[in-house]
Amino acid sequence: MADATAADYAWFEEKYGDSLWVSGFCLTFVRGLSPEEAFARIGVTSATATAHPVSPDLAAPGHPAAPDVAADGRPIAAYAAAGGTVLLEDGGRAGTLAEVTRRLSAGTVTAAVHLDADDGRQFVFAADGQVVAGYEPGLPTAPWGASPGLLPSPDGVAPAPSGDLADLPSADLAVLAAFALAERVTGVRLTWRHLARPALTGSAAHLY
Repeated sequence: MADATAADYAWFEEKYGDSLWVSGFCLTFVRGLSPEEAFARIGVTSATATAHPVSPDLAAPGHPAAPDVAADGRPIAAYAAAGGTVLLEDGGRAGTLAEVTRRLSAGTVTAAVHLDADDGRQFVFAADGQVVAGYEPGLPTAPWGASPGLLPSPDGVAPAPSGDLADLPSADLAVLAAFALAERVTGVRLTWRHLARPALTGSAAHLY
């Protein structure tokens, strides 16, 4: 976990490059909490378990779409992952919101990676209810937060991109590197197998 790199998350772009990568998403890593505990902290009432929350018109072949649990288009899902839980919101940014971050990170640590449909990007690392550091993946902006100097390098110990990663635009590679950084700072590892399992789903509308 400690040495995760962008290559470890290349599967996300491969599987969801035509769905979540288009609609935008927020992926939030939460250390040590179950999906039920994570939802309880942010007041989400869970619906029927399902696969990943991709809108029906964006779902990739072989990957089922989520039920319409949010009429305003704010479905959110909670998946059990190694070391904790990962929240996945299609088209949203709940994991980067101040109140959500405060609740989720109380007594633990969280890291959220947000990509919107207009290619806006954000990474937010929080601990014990406070934002420690954040930055915009792939953009030449300075980190911010209470202790931005504590944020490790997004690239970690990764070598120069090779293979499939060598063909990715630098902006996309920066998002994958942000996933790896989220794993390194939280200790929560996410694989495609986790997203293939049933998840708790609900609406994030009340968080906005």
